[in-house]
Amino acid sequence: MEFKKLYLMLTMAVILVLAACSGGSEEDTSTEESASEETSTEETAEEETAEEDASEEESADTIAYENQFEIGSGERGDEGEGTQIDETVELPKNSDKVVIFDLGVASTFAALGLEENIIGLPKGENNASLGGTISDVYESDEDYVNLGGLKEPDYEALAALDPEIVMIHGRQSNSNVVGELEKAAPNAEIIHVAADNSNYFEDVKEMTTFIGEMYDVQDKAQELVDDLDTQLAEVNEKVAAAELPMLFVQTNGGNLSFHGVGGRYDFLYNDFGFTSAGEQAESEETTDSHGNEISFEFIAETNPGLILLMDRGAAVSEGEATSTDVLVNEVTSGVDAIENDNVYELNPQNWYLNAGGYLTALAQVEEINAAVDAATAE
Repeated sequence: MEFKKLYLMLTMAVILVLAACSGGSEEDTSTEESASEETSTEETAEEETAEEDASEEESADTIAYENQFEIGSGERGDEGEGTQIDETVELPKNSDKVVIFDLGVASTFAALGLEENIIGLPKGENNASLGGTISDVYESDEDYVNLGGLKEPDYEALAALDPEIVMIHGRQSNSNVVGELEKAAPNAEIIHVAADNSNYFEDVKEMTTFIGEMYDVQDKAQELVDDLDTQLAEVNEKVAAAELPMLFVQTNGGNLSFHGVGGRYDFLYNDFGFTSAGEQAESEETTDSHGNEISFEFIAETNPGLILLMDRGAAVSEGEATSTDVLVNEVTSGVDAIENDNVYELNPQNWYLNAGGYLTALAQVEEINAAVDAATAE
């Protein structure tokens, strides 16, 4: 009996020991699993934080640009026959490898003191495409590679530059040129930056603001925009007070044309507030880019109080600008603008080749101010 009791006691003791060992093992296992879960959670959090930091860093290094334009099949892009581009492009901020085919926007870079970030632009033969407003800034071929003409770029020179950004104008927005630009600059983002004729000064200001953000000079950009607004308002008041019907006449190799409401220089009417002295009959040929062909009789019939004269031929060649005398003859001798010597010659580079940027737009405002002042001087 005593032996059986002892045996039972030993058996119970072994069971208790085994149970205790098993409980400790489970507790250790639970502790290890808990520690492992905590480590995994910490690693996941660190990975997510690293990803967020990388995303923020990438966002800080780029800026979004709404790239909207039509790639046409014709020389400047035939409406309705091209491919509409509507995309958001991430551009590298503070890039110093920018190529610009829009000479107006090149003037915006200069106004902001950012011209050193441009590595090439189409200056034409003997820098003929650069008007007086930007010629002093970009004349050095060593600092700014000449990329040929506005319509016939030097693709080989472009390829050698390997730019990060290529900014184009309407003159390059056709399938042939865009295709060649893509081949020559495969690592670049190609964006359309030209100001729209129907929203001209607003587009100039918006581009000034965008470039300011792109290079972290927002305060400078805002100063420029405010100054342009002020000068526009002042000229607008003068135009309204003068009450002079205006005719914008373009000459080109002896031919005359005019730009009216809704045309290439629509901002003369929308932003400056001019009243057009003439309207074109529906049966006559109308073009937005080169104006509507007119005769001396048309000038006499419309009898403008002010004529703004722009010589396209001088802009696209190295010839002398057409004199205002070209408009004076027996047919036009009785026109108010001619009788009162209110014919003002505009700078053809600022108005034709280099329009659409800050400095060139400001020069346009100054020219209109001078024209109105002269026409209303007593």
